Order: sequence, then C-alpha cells, then structure tokens
Amino acid sequence: MPIVRLSEDFSIVLAVAERDAYLVPKSLPSWLSLGANDVVLCVDYPVSAQLLEAIRSASGGDSRVRILEVPENKEWLFRQALVRRTGFGAAKYDKVLTGDVDLVVNQNCLKAVEMVGEGNVGLVSLEKRRGGGTLGELIRNLSKKAIKVTKRRALFTGLYAVYKPYWLDTEKEEEVRMIPHPHSAGSLRGAARYLGEDVILRDYMRKMHKIVYLPDVGGKDLRIALEDRPVVQRKLGEGYFLDGGSLSYVLPRSIFYARGTMLGVFCDLIVREHGVFFLLREFVLTIVSALRRIILLLLFRGEWSRSGDSTKRRLVNESQEEGWRIHLKESDPRVPREN
Repeated sequence: MPIVRLSEDFSIVLAVAERDAYLVPKSLPSWLSLGANDVVLCVDYPVSAQLLEAIRSASGGDSRVRILEVPENKEWLFRQALVRRTGFGAAKYDKVLTGDVDLVVNQNCLKAVEMVGEGNVGLVSLEKRRGGGTLGELIRNLSKKAIKVTKRRALFTGLYAVYKPYWLDTEKEEEVRMIPHPHSAGSLRGAARYLGEDVILRDYMRKMHKIVYLPDVGGKDLRIALEDRPVVQRKLGEGYFLDGGSLSYVLPRSIFYARGTMLGVFCDLIVREHGVFFLLREFVLTIVSALRRIILLLLFRGEWSRSGDSTKRRLVNESQEEGWRIHLKESDPRVPREN
C-alpha cells in the first residue's frame, strides 16, 4: 500500500503489552503504511526480548519507530491509561493518531489526522469493524450499523486522532490516575462503571473543544473488544442489578450487544433476591411492552400514509410526547448508560 503524505507531520502512539507480541506482525505494518514520521510504541519496562524481536521483525528496522519503555507506577490504577498518556507526552508532533495493537488500520485514518487541530477540533474518532470471527461479533457489527441509521451518527471508538495541545489543557491527570482497571475487584456501578481511559479523555476534551465522529471505517479488530469479554460482562451484569436496573433495560442491551454473560449474571441475581416467579413476570412484562411499541409503530405508519397534513402534525406531536415519556423512564439516574 502506498504511503500517503499529509500537509503536516503527525505521530502514531500505540501501547503494546507483553502478552500482545503475537499481534505485532499482524497489525504494525498497517500502522507504518500510514506515513507518520514518528511512531511511538509504548512497552513495559524492561521490554522482553520476544516483544523486541517481534517489533524489529514487523517494522523491518524502520527508523521512524521508537520503543518507549514505561516503568511501573503504583499511583496509576489502570496501567493502560498511564502507558498511552506517556506516549502522548513523548510524541514529536501535535497531531497524534492512536489506537490499539489489535487493530489493522487503513488509509481512512488520515482523514482524522487531517481534521484534528483545525477549527477547535480536539479529537476525531473513526469507526472500526469488530473482529474475532464469532456470532457475537457479527451481531455487534450489525447493531452498530443499526445505531448509525437510527441515530444518524457514528459511535466513539478506541481509534482516533487527538490534538496534543488540547489534550494537555483539558485532561486532569490526578483524576485519570484513579480510573480502575476493568478486571479489578468489585462491580461496575453507576459513575464508577468502567468507561475506558479513552472515553475519559474524550469527555474532558469536549468540555472545551469539538469532537468529530467520522462514519469511515478506519480499521478492523483482531480480537473481541474489552467491554465484550466475559469478565467485564459479569461485572456489568452485577452493576446493573445493584443500581436497580430493570430487565426491560438490560434484556434489549444484552441482545443488541450480544452480551449473554451480562444477562445471565443479572438474571441470576434477580432470582436470588426475588425468586423465579418474579423473573418470569419481568420477562413477560418486557415482551408485552416491546410488542406494544411495535404495534403502535405499525399503526402510526399506517395512519401516517393515509392522513393529511394536519393529522400528520398531530401524530408527530403525539409521537414526540410518547418518546419524551420513554426518555424520562430510561433516564433514571439509577440506571447506567452504555458508552
């Protein structure tokens, strides 16, 4: 693939864990093909001979690649947050493209790099296609497409370009240090629910600068995303239960995101607390409510096609009122939201 040169130089920052050495030959060449003059690979200190050889072999001794060894720091609860931000600080250029070593990227990433830093844009996110080759990943890819159609916007992912000066003037390091590791003990509850260290960065950024969500697919995952792995799904299920979440909220999300483990843990806790009959009743009520919404939607569409302008205005007002009631119900502060 030919290297594409932008109007400005930019850096690439990747965090590479020791256990991910096998991914380096699969993904690093695609990152190098983007044409960055500075590629920072953040690794553990001391770096192992196995990982070092994997990097050298995959890069072919490319002089643009810098290996940055990051020592342990107990003040940071989630090492990934420390490692990535150490890489940002070491980047030579203000425009920084970042992601994970399990991503095979393409030239669409250059669109994000070109936009960031212009017109107060602090972060530009790209879509990515989920990999893993499982039925669950197929469902999640279809779900993402459905969200894009219904909400008419792309989602935030872990593949994005960031403008370094804006990152420095928005993020508070003392708070980022307290981001918990998603595999740490305890459930994912309310505000303490794991959002991802990149989501925290985005939330700080958008307080002062613009965030852009590009619909372009910039890369493909080589494995299942962190939030979809069983250990995190179990914590999410427990967190929803402890926060008072309802089955009508959890069930569609478990289907939509193919998170069966999350649903199983949530239902198990309901049975332990309230009994089997309570769970069965909740299932019936949830299904009846879903069918009611579908029937109302079909009736609405039928009446819409036969109605005049004045009736259409009335139907729109009624649908908006119904949507607002649903919004209020689903905005219960006890119920955590999806990323």
